[in-house]
Amino acid sequence: MSKATKNYEELAMALGFRLDQERKALYGLREGFELLVYAEDERYPYSLTVSLSARSPMGALGKEDYKLFVKNEKPVISLVQEGNLIKMVLKNTAKQEQLRNNLNYGIGALLNFLRSKGFAPCCQLCGQQMETAGYDTKGGYMHLCPDCAGRMRQDVMMAAQQKKEKGENLVGGLVGALLGSIIGVVCIVIFGQMGRVAVASGIVMAVCTLKGYEMLGGKLTKKGIVIGVLMMIVMTYIGDRIGWAIIIVRELGGDIFSAFQMVPAFVQWGRIESANYWGNLVLLYVFTVIGAIPTCTSIVKDRKKEGEFGQIGSPRM
Repeated sequence: MSKATKNYEELAMALGFRLDQERKALYGLREGFELLVYAEDERYPYSLTVSLSARSPMGALGKEDYKLFVKNEKPVISLVQEGNLIKMVLKNTAKQEQLRNNLNYGIGALLNFLRSKGFAPCCQLCGQQMETAGYDTKGGYMHLCPDCAGRMRQDVMMAAQQKKEKGENLVGGLVGALLGSIIGVVCIVIFGQMGRVAVASGIVMAVCTLKGYEMLGGKLTKKGIVIGVLMMIVMTYIGDRIGWAIIIVRELGGDIFSAFQMVPAFVQWGRIESANYWGNLVLLYVFTVIGAIPTCTSIVKDRKKEGEFGQIGSPRM
């Protein structure tokens, strides 16, 4: 058990809530409101968000309401309302006692504030004032009544099945990967002319190439990843070589196409230092790998989540 999970367990006990260890979300009832507590960014496990679903006959909260609440309640960073969903973010602190105090105080302050504005618990989708539960969907956590949860489960499963049955468009994927890699080439050239080999250029190359394949190919399969990687290798080399060609044109004149063809000869003759040329190219490939690995991991995770729909507190299917 990780330290963060252990701290979440202690936090749940202090609040009288329960912990869904798999989703790292706390859930429970407070004054009739069904609440979820979780870290929206896993990198910051103690920057906690509290969400609930409620509506008021007086209408939605206004900007002044948000500002006044955040100003008066020191542990609170932000308060937003999206339809019937209300989310409060608390200050990030790894000190457990302070975190418990902030969370307990923040929840009490939020519920008092909402009650004063006429808000009552409701379903996030249909808005009916009835019992709800927290659900884990691909788009995030939601507070749903049984009827809306049942309909959404069917919709999610149907959409996942349709996507699974959808064929891969190889030609479209190739075009998408090419267009995405061109954006990466532009980024490489721009940073190169600034005299920098930036990690951003490699990341842009990887992300745009793979996402381009997925967008126009319909889905990113293992075949698509292989094609995307090969495209990255080729286009990263081309981008770096275009950068050197521009330098040659700027210093010696001529046209970019002739300069592009002459780059290897300039390296061979020593007009371009071999160490600079190869060092620059290796760094670009390293940065591209840095961008490709998390992108592929993210796409695989998203694919696993397709069709995922479960109640907080129940095992993932």
